[in-house]
Amino acid sequence: MNGIHDMGGMQGLGELGYKENETGFHEAWEARLFAMVRALRTGSLRTGIEQIPASDYLRMGYYERWYAAFVARIIERGFVTSAELDSGRADPASAKETPGLTPETANAYLSITPKEERDIELAPRFRVGESVLGRNMNPMTHTRMPRYTRGKTGIVERDRGIFNLPDSELSSGEPKPQHVYLVRFTGQELWGDAVPANDSVYIDLWEDYLEPA
Repeated sequence: MNGIHDMGGMQGLGELGYKENETGFHEAWEARLFAMVRALRTGSLRTGIEQIPASDYLRMGYYERWYAAFVARIIERGFVTSAELDSGRADPASAKETPGLTPETANAYLSITPKEERDIELAPRFRVGESVLGRNMNPMTHTRMPRYTRGKTGIVERDRGIFNLPDSELSSGEPKPQHVYLVRFTGQELWGDAVPANDSVYIDLWEDYLEPA
């Protein structure tokens, strides 16, 4: 999906603020939201964040976007109702999760990371050192391919292994395992001759995003 969330290379948005030794959370509610998102395992928030209108997206802070997407997801999944959120009280007649979530269970969830599909044997389409071209694609659904890499030539630096394509997993629910490659693009290839010649950008890209150069 082409949206405001894919901001790489956009201009006119001001400087990127950098604070040395900045904390992970600025307010207590951000930490609580982070914990709830990870513990409830509602699925990726990315698709929800991508649905936020551009005017709201630019106005919101980072965790405000998380909150908007999280609320929409838990209502959609039936974890809570709009009335319960408005009142701040659970409906006594609402369904309860059995057994309830415990700190031990939540900690186990927090340790889960995207897993390489080690038991699947798939021949890689590309090899290290090979030139590849970012496909010129404009999907209507979720993708992890930045717009600025489309139609650009890069070099495969590393084969990361086999992982499920998130585009397919989030749109259809069907796993589509394939190789993920670390691809190096020169800054000049992406942004033009004004970029220093020794600048490069390294991006992990799924096989479906690439074609032979």
